Amino acid sequence: MRAKWMVVSVIALTAFGCSQTDEPKIELVGNKKFTLEVEDFKLTNAKVQDLEEASGGKVVVLQDEYSQAEKTIQLSKGNYQITVFALGTSFDEDAFYLSIGDTFEGRLYPESPGEILPTLDTVHYTQKADGPCKILFTYAEPNVLLDHIEFVP
Repeated sequence: MRAKWMVVSVIALTAFGCSQTDEPKIELVGNKKFTLEVEDFKLTNAKVQDLEEASGGKVVVLQDEYSQAEKTIQLSKGNYQITVFALGTSFDEDAFYLSIGDTFEGRLYPESPGEILPTLDTVHYTQKADGPCKILFTYAEPNVLLDHIEFVP
């Protein structure tokens, strides 16, 4: 009896779009701030590390020039102010690259080393139409801890 119940549950969840393989759709509507945790991105040659003061309690470390953290979200058309929160261990170990969609790519770093802070530069990004938006973090310097990225319409 239990096995039949489990099969029915999985079929029901899949039919309603709740299968584990579905990428969640993220829609930004109105003036709501939205935050994504970098540890939830697809990681390549990067590691998740526990850090109590991080939002979500975890950070991502890009280990070398082959490291990246990537996620594609469904984003509503509009203008966004984007801020990344990260921790640099020193002024020589605090930079990373960020690409948003197909229009922004830049080298960013937190305001100062030693604690999780927003990046010195805020990114201004325009999503031209409702649809997918790729977010990609890549390595620039060692020992940078990436916490989260914030979108504000």
